[in-house]
Amino acid sequence: MSMVQTDSIERATVMDREARTGVSPENQARSFQRALAAVLFAISALISGPAWCAPLSFYSLPYTFTDDQAKTVQLSEWRGKPMIITMEYSNCRFMCTTTFSKMRAIQDLADQKKIQIDFLIVSLDPKNDTPRAWQQYKISREVDRSNWHMLTGTDATTKEFAKLIGIKYWSMDEHILHDFKIVRLNAQGEIENAITDYSDEPDSLLQ
Repeated sequence: MSMVQTDSIERATVMDREARTGVSPENQARSFQRALAAVLFAISALISGPAWCAPLSFYSLPYTFTDDQAKTVQLSEWRGKPMIITMEYSNCRFMCTTTFSKMRAIQDLADQKKIQIDFLIVSLDPKNDTPRAWQQYKISREVDRSNWHMLTGTDATTKEFAKLIGIKYWSMDEHILHDFKIVRLNAQGEIENAITDYSDEPDSLLQ
């Protein structure tokens, strides 16, 4: 078969394919290239993970609280200082007792190591955690110290703050049940470490 005949056959084959598919070879090639590019982009996204974003600074949150001295405060007042923080409520007799015991153990260890650090408890019961209730709480638990702060916000602030710090809570009869979680914020207000089990060593929040 001559080259002219071969070329004629190839052109006839291409024309027949176009007639059947309605797509020229050039368009088919471009479609394939676009599909390949999309697949490669998806693979790249899976390898590299989600887009980077700056960590949350709790010291930049706009929430306003009332502390145990009846003063209006925001977390920005602790900017530049590390902090141990959790959530509970003054009338709690269940998980809060466990949480407080661990908070107290962290304070005792900090005293032994001569580490200066603030402790902050955000209320889970804004209706009842008044400044007076928090003052009595501090006295009865022997943490009436200048580096311990009890804050109470609104219902909306409490819910939003709990979501941000990662503590779930719910009502059962007259009690409020909640997760066990204590976190350490660094001087920028970012979560640096956390313990979520009572068996976790307290010194992990002081390193």
